[in-house]
Amino acid sequence: MDLRCRKISCKFNKNLTCQAKSIEISNKLECKQYVKREDKYLKDFSREIFTETPFRVANYRHLKDMNLTCKANCLFNKDGHCIANGITVNESSSKTPKCITFLIP
Repeated sequence: MDLRCRKISCKFNKNLTCQAKSIEISNKLECKQYVKREDKYLKDFSREIFTETPFRVANYRHLKDMNLTCKANCLFNKDGHCIANGITVNESSSKTPKCITFLIP
């Protein structure tokens, strides 16, 4: 499982990759592990990935032992666990970031 995240103000975010040990996605698609960084954080460079001077994104990080629980009514939700190969958590207008890998079953 590969976890990408655009919520760069989260303490678990390192170069757009989630470093949390476990993640819970709520029934409202919100990432419950989000914790705001105490230090200053970088601006969101994720939109600049396909430019001439792209932002450095962390390498693929396969997390076979990742505990990713999910309460959303999603195609990838199998008995409360996400079975997707990877998910992306997006910056949102609310304080809490949301899973955008969500697919309606």
